[in-house]
Amino acid sequence: MTKKPYPQPTPEAVAAEADRLRPRYEAFMRANGEEPDPAQLRDWAAENLRERIILETDAKAAGKTVDALMKDIVAAVPPPTVDDARAAFKAHPERFVAPERVHARHIVIHRDQAADPAQAVTDLLNLRAQILAGKVTWEEAAAQRSSCPGNDDLGFFPRGAMVQEFEDAAFAAEEGAITDVVETPFGWHLIQVLAHLPEEPMLFEEAKDALLASLREERDRAALEAYVDARKADFTP
Repeated sequence: MTKKPYPQPTPEAVAAEADRLRPRYEAFMRANGEEPDPAQLRDWAAENLRERIILETDAKAAGKTVDALMKDIVAAVPPPTVDDARAAFKAHPERFVAPERVHARHIVIHRDQAADPAQAVTDLLNLRAQILAGKVTWEEAAAQRSSCPGNDDLGFFPRGAMVQEFEDAAFAAEEGAITDVVETPFGWHLIQVLAHLPEEPMLFEEAKDALLASLREERDRAALEAYVDARKADFTP
């Protein structure tokens, strides 16, 4: 039996899809220094709909959901191996660079827990003096006054991960030093930097898991694209 052609998307559906895509499309074009083109947007919208029609029609014919059909398509793709990941790592070493980062912990008094901001600053300055004098440990001080006593260790983070005031203080501090009180939109902080690492090339083992996941995503995406591309000629004229 001859397979029934896929129905072309209607002009109304293309217009609605173009409206849905427009904000993202225009942002993409301007980010690449190009002016948005309404005709190109309509073409992209129609292409999106054709791909959706292929998957929905084939899923229905197979008695499956679209998600189930897509899972079947990508399940046939061999997973990337460690050797594949290693080859990608060696081919593009410039992509695998660990950014400058610090390992910090903080004692914080949140704004909603400070009836008097001046008193919050005074309390933190007193705690800082006691820690530096060896009268209390950092852990004891955090338990005594911090709004997050059990979550003071922030681990390693790069620039851009924290609010600007916190970042500036953390990246300027010497290892082991305790900053003066730092005010942010969240409240008032004492910050101690435990380690400060420069930008440096990543080891393969550090990048391996993310690389394998990225290669898997690329293969899955290529398999889905190949599936729909092979069927785009089967639309009604």
